[in-house]
Amino acid sequence: MIEAVTRDRTTRPRQPRQVRKLSKRLEVARQVHDLEQDAALDIVDIERLRVSVTRCLWFFLALGSVFTTTGVQNFLAGNLSPADPVWWGCWGVEPCLVGILITVLRWEAAMIAREIDIDSRAVDWLKRFLLCSTLVMNVVPALWPRDGGVSAGMLAAHLMVPILVFFLAEVMPIVQARCTQARRAITLPGPAPTAAPMPPVPTRQPTIPAGVVTKHVPTPAPAPSASATDGLDGLGLPLAMQARVHQLAASLDRPVTAVDVQQATRLPLPLASKVADRLTPAL
Repeated sequence: MIEAVTRDRTTRPRQPRQVRKLSKRLEVARQVHDLEQDAALDIVDIERLRVSVTRCLWFFLALGSVFTTTGVQNFLAGNLSPADPVWWGCWGVEPCLVGILITVLRWEAAMIAREIDIDSRAVDWLKRFLLCSTLVMNVVPALWPRDGGVSAGMLAAHLMVPILVFFLAEVMPIVQARCTQARRAITLPGPAPTAAPMPPVPTRQPTIPAGVVTKHVPTPAPAPSASATDGLDGLGLPLAMQARVHQLAASLDRPVTAVDVQQATRLPLPLASKVADRLTPAL
């Protein structure tokens, strides 16, 4: 056994290094091509895009909220000093308003993703009230500063940043809802149907007339199964599929190709190529 394997290795011609490298690259390219044809890859791309866009929106929303928080704190604190607890409590008003707005918009996103219309004036008024509260408390200190004159740059910043934060909070749920809708719109193919084993063909027994003495004929030994003779062991194919491949090879007057195997069994192309390679030397 060992001598036969050693003799086979010595007699088999060794392929050049460049051919081996190109063969490996070709195999990798075929596997990548098969994966790109899978619809599940679109789901992965959509989810990666959703996570990336959401992280960027959260980052810029946090920066804008920090700026509006300072304006709201300046408006509410007035002439209070840090020694007063109210001065510290004013820092939590704007995060509370932004948190309520984001919570409402996330709920709207879940409803939009499920194609449920939100016909409620209370929701619209709540969003407008939160926006107007933040906008007024940021613009009033810029219009009537306690020290110095009115700065056009600070007025524009306190006017634009609250509006920008509001629209960022509006866009984030829409991004979540649209990505969810796009992911659910992708349909994945179901599992390939398994070929049912072919029923055995019934054989008619000859009728023996009465009174005729029959001679005992020994039953011939069963022929070896196709899975033991066609070289398909180790590929994990069901016995019925091996029998079908064996019948296909016997019915053709030419070598079996991967396309023939794939059409007969619906196997993936890489596995069909392995089956065809094992069947070709036997033909």
